[in-house]
Amino acid sequence: MMLIHILGADIPHHNQTVLRFFNETLAPTTVRRRQFWVVNCPQDVQKKLPALDIRSFATQVQLAKAVSAHARSNRQDRFLFHGQFNLRIWLAMLSGALQSHQVLWHIWGADLYQDRSGITFRLFYALRRLAQRRVGQVFATLGDLNVFHARCPQIPGTPIYFPTRMPQVPTALKPRQTASLTLLLGNSGDASNRHIAGLQAIRRSLGDSVQVVVPMGYPPGNEAYITQVEAVGRSLFPAHNPTILRETLEFDSYLSLITQSDLGYFIFERQQGIGTLCLLIQANVPLVISRHNPFSQDLAAANIPLLFAEDALSPQQIADARQQLLLMDKSLISFFEPGYVAGWKALLQQLEEQGE
Repeated sequence: MMLIHILGADIPHHNQTVLRFFNETLAPTTVRRRQFWVVNCPQDVQKKLPALDIRSFATQVQLAKAVSAHARSNRQDRFLFHGQFNLRIWLAMLSGALQSHQVLWHIWGADLYQDRSGITFRLFYALRRLAQRRVGQVFATLGDLNVFHARCPQIPGTPIYFPTRMPQVPTALKPRQTASLTLLLGNSGDASNRHIAGLQAIRRSLGDSVQVVVPMGYPPGNEAYITQVEAVGRSLFPAHNPTILRETLEFDSYLSLITQSDLGYFIFERQQGIGTLCLLIQANVPLVISRHNPFSQDLAAANIPLLFAEDALSPQQIADARQQLLLMDKSLISFFEPGYVAGWKALLQQLEEQGE
């Protein structure tokens, strides 16, 4: 019996983070090279991952066809889907090409939620809900497990966390002596960040003298929405126009942006941006989140001080939350390293022993 890891969509940043984690951190936990099937994994990337056996496919369709064919002819083999953004794989579950015992799913957040409108998305979500009932086992954050189990309570679930890249923060990060606060609003240019609602809430709570930085370099082709957000920002903050970052930042530049912030403001209503949240917590930067975000359950379980977008907000509350973060032992946080590493080692040992 074989366990094959699947990265079934072309999401280079997340895919390469997972591959590096398995190659550099988890490779010593097995004597065999783990198999990964990946959409669009370039040769130069593969050469940097010698501990993995990687099969690259040019398109999502090609990978889905290969998964279906292998599943039909090798019914004992199983697939661990790291995120599942491939429509044809959902359809393969519905058709029976993939059987329940073969499907293990590590939920990434966006593959679970239904925040798009329009008839096409409604039809897709309906198909996906049906397919999700045929999954054999799921792995996710505490919040996402609760969301999933509200629909599919009979399917076993295990808490696990995405292997967020967690380098050391480069400075001691003492409280910054500045006249105004710098806020990081959202983690991308996607409308799920609710940028306009965020700008309005910041203006109501903290006035118009704060500096708001809005990273919007991803996704591409989003200029109309960016222009709309920029116009609202200028009207609300005429003295200090929000800084709109239209280009995707390299990791070191993004880390520098985080360490220069006094507050992270993230009012999306689904789990997303865990990597950014982790970096902010590590840098002792307080968070404002929505009470509707399921990841608030994981943050609360880890005793992270939280500020909620639905509540009043003051500079003193921000300072108090920062002080609590400074005093925390962050090595105990389950979604930080080494916590998530231990979780992955235990999970893979269990899954791979089942296949022996």
